[in-house]
Amino acid sequence: MRKLLLSILVVLMVFRAGAQCHLSFSGIVWDADTGQPLADALVRIPQLNLTKKTDSSGRFKILGICPGNYDVVISHVSCKPVQEHLHIEKDIEHNFKLDHAAAVLNDVTVTGYNTVAKKTSFSAEIKGKELDAVKGLSLGESLTRLTGVTTLQTGTNIYKPVIHGLHSNRVLILNNGIRQEGQQWGSEHAPEIDPYVANRLTVIKGASSLRYGADAIGGVVLVEPKLLPVISGTRGELNLAAFSNNRMGVLSGMLEGVNLHRKPFAWRVQGTLRRGGNAATPEYSLANSGLSEANMSATAGWKKETKGWEVFYSLFNTKLGIFSGAHIGNVTDLMNAIAQKEPPDYIRNVGFTYKIDRPYQEVMHHLLKWKSYWQTGETGRLNLIAAAQVNNRQEYDVKRFQSSSDAPGLDLTISTVSADLLWDHYQQKGFRGTIGINSAYQANRYSFRLFIPNYDALNLGAFIIEKIGTGKLQGEFGARYDHRSITNISSNTGRVYTNRTYSSFSGNAGLQYQLHQYVQLSLGIASAWRAPQVNELYSDGLHHGSARIEKGNDQLNPERANSVMAGLHLHLDKFNLELETYHKQIDGFIYLYPVFPPELTIRGAFPTFRYGQTNTRMQGVDVNASWKINAHIQWQVKGSVLRAWDKTNRDWMIMMPSDRYETSLEYRFSDAGKIREPYVKLHVQHVLHQSRFPGTGNIPVLKPDGSTVMESDYIAPPPAYTLAGAEAGLGLQRKQHTIQFILSATNMLNVAYREYLNTFRYFSDDMGRNISLRVRIPFNVKNTPS
Repeated sequence: MRKLLLSILVVLMVFRAGAQCHLSFSGIVWDADTGQPLADALVRIPQLNLTKKTDSSGRFKILGICPGNYDVVISHVSCKPVQEHLHIEKDIEHNFKLDHAAAVLNDVTVTGYNTVAKKTSFSAEIKGKELDAVKGLSLGESLTRLTGVTTLQTGTNIYKPVIHGLHSNRVLILNNGIRQEGQQWGSEHAPEIDPYVANRLTVIKGASSLRYGADAIGGVVLVEPKLLPVISGTRGELNLAAFSNNRMGVLSGMLEGVNLHRKPFAWRVQGTLRRGGNAATPEYSLANSGLSEANMSATAGWKKETKGWEVFYSLFNTKLGIFSGAHIGNVTDLMNAIAQKEPPDYIRNVGFTYKIDRPYQEVMHHLLKWKSYWQTGETGRLNLIAAAQVNNRQEYDVKRFQSSSDAPGLDLTISTVSADLLWDHYQQKGFRGTIGINSAYQANRYSFRLFIPNYDALNLGAFIIEKIGTGKLQGEFGARYDHRSITNISSNTGRVYTNRTYSSFSGNAGLQYQLHQYVQLSLGIASAWRAPQVNELYSDGLHHGSARIEKGNDQLNPERANSVMAGLHLHLDKFNLELETYHKQIDGFIYLYPVFPPELTIRGAFPTFRYGQTNTRMQGVDVNASWKINAHIQWQVKGSVLRAWDKTNRDWMIMMPSDRYETSLEYRFSDAGKIREPYVKLHVQHVLHQSRFPGTGNIPVLKPDGSTVMESDYIAPPPAYTLAGAEAGLGLQRKQHTIQFILSATNMLNVAYREYLNTFRYFSDDMGRNISLRVRIPFNVKNTPS
């Protein structure tokens, strides 16, 4: 009897277990760079020893799965593998996106940079859902999600990326592989790039690459669009975003396709509209801080294995209001406004409007790119890249008199043509790399008020980058020579300028050692130089957007940066750590600093700034750690610390980012019905008071007790602040596509604060609470593979 009962129990257990192992796991694997379904990808569950290959439409389905927690590994011969942890308790559908491997990207758009990033690992990127969560923001704002990246801010509309305390001409921005050439020297000249063009944003820290020039001693920002589609059909994507603070709405659409009968020809068109009104601090509105923007781009390409071409055109067009409280009529009112730390009542009480009055800026940027490539037998690939850019900036001052002209106060147009010839050679005797030459010619012209003179500039460069890998040890080295000349410098004031010619060598080297399966060490050294720009040499007048008078210095010499970076990268199943440290010595560092007195012009009274040069030492640490507490909860901590020391004057450098720390806690729910990957996330950022700035200067500042002390700035760095935020998102499955929703809030507790790197901290607080909703809707038009 006992044996009979035991047999029945065993049979029941087997039957029950068998009955539970009937679950299915299905989905689609997508190419993250092209947005196309990925055929022949392998979906593997190691615990069950189950593997399935995706079909021509990227679909897979695995049957006979028991309830439980599993690691799922997705791989493809041309892509980086992805591993996710899934909790399966019923039939589920789950889609995956795979990024192309660096070698594949190199052949298409960003030769050299990604490879450098992977070799030295001093890089970070925003893509996928993280990129979806910042859509609608400017490029500079989007990049602040990355450790070690802050922004140089002018009000609530203008953000420039700052990498390890360096910005503007020291941070190179590549738009679809082309060096962005606008009026990037200005602290309030934001990159003229529509972030909706990007499928991935990458920041390479430090002078890690010589591919596009030696002057990017702060780093490189890559704005990388999707690769053109390769599968027949027409499809698109619609992005919507709304923001509560300035009541901004964003509409962006993309359509792309491949003609079945004209392969391998592919195309894409894209456009974005943004419009926002006055932003608001927790206490008052920021008068005249609205914006409007209309951008578009178009791409077409014909590509075969042995040859191909691609043409890309983009137009960026924006109108930006300048906060009225920054343009003040006389010196006394200016000093009072700075001392009171609040805008006057007639500015505070303006309220909300979409209308943009003077002062404002209008900026238009055209970019046309042509790229061709030819396979050079079994040895490599030859690439020819040509581009033309025209950037026009018009700045409209406040009209002080009824009789004042309606024309802009300043009209700047810079035109750039460039051509690069590159040869990527494949691995030969252990070496692979790129040899190339760069050339660019610029003409800058101005109308109306003088700020920087007319000039022509010629840039020539030649470089070689080689990589070698032997098992656990990977290495890279590069050398570059650059020549820059500035000629035909003239202005309508009769002032005489001197033509300039500069040339020098740069070099770098990097090593990466795989110490253990989970531990990687990186080391990079670089020596790079940068010639002074025309604005640093000859600017003289009102810098409109930043509301200050800037004075150039024609005695400036080129600066030389010698740097060392080291990194520890630990990647375990549940714990990841990225720890990077850097040390830079910059001889002849060119910087802008405030001087006394402010200057009264017919356009108003403004603080005065002057360009100077000194020797600096910059040291810092970036850390990013995450811990998967369980299958649903992840905790992340990030921090950046920078110390910038003026070696010549034996004091701290002015206008350097404060230390900042951030933590977030994320909970990911299980899929339910058509709901995919729902999550909620809370995050807190704490920014310290910048106590490391020059202790004294030539600016008399009146203290509350009536005494006057000599300071290095018109106002002391603001206090520390803490901002809390939240984010929630989910996907709604609809046939082959998933509609993505993201709801987020920044400065959730509506804290009044001022950021040290915000030029307008003299006049107002930063933006208050801002709640946003983003929706991404992919769709098919025709000829979509089943």
